[in-house]
Amino acid sequence: MTTILIVDDNLLNLELAADVLELADFDVITADSGHEAITKAEQIHPDLILMDLRMPEMSGLEAMLALHGNEATRDIPVAVLTASAMKGDEEHLLASGFSAYLQKPIDPSRFADQIAALLP
Repeated sequence: MTTILIVDDNLLNLELAADVLELADFDVITADSGHEAITKAEQIHPDLILMDLRMPEMSGLEAMLALHGNEATRDIPVAVLTASAMKGDEEHLLASGFSAYLQKPIDPSRFADQIAALLP
């Protein structure tokens, strides 16, 4: 089974994304901070991480860079899942090392297919 780690400090966003993916038969793990995401990624080694960008203490960008700098987690693709939709954000975030750019709010009717398309 494919395991997805969803990282978001907003509980409603976290639960919605998790519910949609669980209904599509993904194994879903959640974390509400960048620090927790790093710990869980090291322990579980998910197939994909969906990372919110704006979180307290450690941003999604900082967490992704830490994951990519860690030998145990560097090969896990990290997709940004964000409400940031300013001109140039997508290009900047992809150039920073995220493997994909997904916008919030998610569309529950399409979200599972979007995630499946990111997997090898």
